[in-house]
Amino acid sequence: MREAKIKTAVRQPPPQRFPAIPGYRFLQTIARSQKSEVYVAYSEELAQNVAIKLVRTGPQASTGRGEEARFEREREVLMSLRHPAIVDVYDWGRGSDFRYIVTEYFPSGSLELRIRNLMTVRDSVDIFVQIAGALVVVHNAGLCHRDLKPANVMMRADGRVVLIDFGLAKAWDRGAMDPASSDGATDLTHAGEVRGSPYYISPEQAQGEPVDQRCDLYSLGVMFYEMLTGRRPFAGKSVIAILHAHRSAPIPRLPDELARFQNLIDGLLAKDPAERFPTAASALAELARMKV
Repeated sequence: MREAKIKTAVRQPPPQRFPAIPGYRFLQTIARSQKSEVYVAYSEELAQNVAIKLVRTGPQASTGRGEEARFEREREVLMSLRHPAIVDVYDWGRGSDFRYIVTEYFPSGSLELRIRNLMTVRDSVDIFVQIAGALVVVHNAGLCHRDLKPANVMMRADGRVVLIDFGLAKAWDRGAMDPASSDGATDLTHAGEVRGSPYYISPEQAQGEPVDQRCDLYSLGVMFYEMLTGRRPFAGKSVIAILHAHRSAPIPRLPDELARFQNLIDGLLAKDPAERFPTAASALAELARMKV
């Protein structure tokens, strides 16, 4: 007697449920975390694809009220800044249980992917100049980004770059860089609070100390070193080890064929903020002096 074959139905994953925002047709999820979600959507008004970042709100949300306030602050920061290398906000609003921001979509990916494919010295210098130029605008507005890393630098098809993700941006005290300031640097971050990516974080951020614009210059130095060499200047087997390297390991030396950039790297990666370039403009001036 032949055994009957039992057919088992293959369970298909449930279709993805996208948020409902009038005027936008959601296409794909780019990223999702406990704090936020990022999607690609088609904008009927703009007739092009856009990126939509949202944070959940309401009693069922996994994020606290602090994250909602931080999200709103990011929107306000982006709307206050105007520069070709800083992402524009096209739209914003709220749904029944979320807030959202609509920005440009970058199908070419991020600088992180570009570095993996190796970069020429000329391209590295060009991208450095673009990022530093954007930082001049950010810092002149009294803000520091605090989360500069290749994943937060997006690439346009023509090679231009755009800074994104200002969720950690904070105001900094301009008096912190003035020796006559009585109480030193103070920003809106509580002492002991560490935020930012371990591989690109400044020593003062790694120790949870108050920061100013020079923390961004340090992160820029890490990225520039990585663009030039294809590897990060500081590494470790754990987050703690990486943070310790930022605080204590010597600044690595560039190979001979890149040695002309060593003074620039030293001025960006100095452990003590007082020994770094004071502004993005001064770092650009050093690069111009090198005539590369």
